[in-house]
Amino acid sequence: MKYLKHQKQQGFSLIEIMIALVIGIVLLSGAVSIFISNNHVYRLESELSRMQESGRFLIEVISKEIRMAGFSGCSSRGTIDVHTMTKTPPPVDFSGDNAVFGFDDSGADTWDPVLTDNLKITVYDIDGDSTRDIVSNTDVINIQRADTCGASLADDFDTTQSANLKVNGDNTCGFKQYGTVMITDCVSAEIFTIQNNPGTDISADKQTLTHSANLNNGNFIQTAFGPDSQIFKMRSNTFFVAVGSATDKGGTAKSSLYLSSWDPSDNNSVLTSADYSILELADGVEDMQILYGEDTGGGNEYADTYVDASAVADWSNIRSVRVSLLLRSEDDITTEARPFIFSGADANTSDDKRLRMAFSTTITIRNRLP
Repeated sequence: MKYLKHQKQQGFSLIEIMIALVIGIVLLSGAVSIFISNNHVYRLESELSRMQESGRFLIEVISKEIRMAGFSGCSSRGTIDVHTMTKTPPPVDFSGDNAVFGFDDSGADTWDPVLTDNLKITVYDIDGDSTRDIVSNTDVINIQRADTCGASLADDFDTTQSANLKVNGDNTCGFKQYGTVMITDCVSAEIFTIQNNPGTDISADKQTLTHSANLNNGNFIQTAFGPDSQIFKMRSNTFFVAVGSATDKGGTAKSSLYLSSWDPSDNNSVLTSADYSILELADGVEDMQILYGEDTGGGNEYADTYVDASAVADWSNIRSVRVSLLLRSEDDITTEARPFIFSGADANTSDDKRLRMAFSTTITIRNRLP
């Protein structure tokens, strides 16, 4: 009997190779498609998370500041006479009328009310070597108030005998030379500039604040204050949208929301950029629009209408503020350009493929409510 020997296979046939290649291409295409889809979902979720985080953070920061507008310790809720004796000018005069003050840009840097140069934000130097501008058609808001950190007067103060106020030395308010402060006993209030360096003048757990005529209109303040009086640092903070120094993934300069804080650094009677610290709060902010709730109903203490800054009749009657922010993604995310309506108009004027989100809140000014 003869046995047939099995021949060993020498390779694949052309048909088998072609079938294998087709199957491999199909599987590879599926894997690539899944990878691209997952990558797109990741980018989408990442940008959404970033914008949501930034939006919530910004709304919280702005809300906290506006809510405290006009705060001046125990004198906040009463109508008292505030005497300003400092020669160092604040960006906007300290008064109950100017606790909140806004500026509306209708285009081409046409501001109504006129944007005061004292704020030093129309054109500013952010990184020491380049100039950045406020984004056109965005709003600016300035808030003035006393700092939440305050100190108490340690001894009775006689206005006719001394220009030195003694405050309890254990305070953490950071009083400094050339700083502007308010002292109040809930009946009267005085605003003056500190002449000396309080950090080098501490004795018996008491810190000395000197107010001489060098930085103030006279050596002595007008009112005698008792040891129950409070002393606060004065603050003037401005929020605005401007082009920053960084660029997004497409190479376009990012616009961000900035906070400019007034903090006098010298004894000049003229405001300079050195008197401000500018902080970039978050990038990717395209627009900020602000409406002001004005009491026009004869003093019922509640907002009757919401208007732009240009339409406010009396800033002392502003009871609340409505802030709307527009944020966008760093890169193109959508498959096609889509319109996005913000403040009654299409915000995607460049027809890009970026994601956009709007955040809005209405903040009550606590110190102007009954």
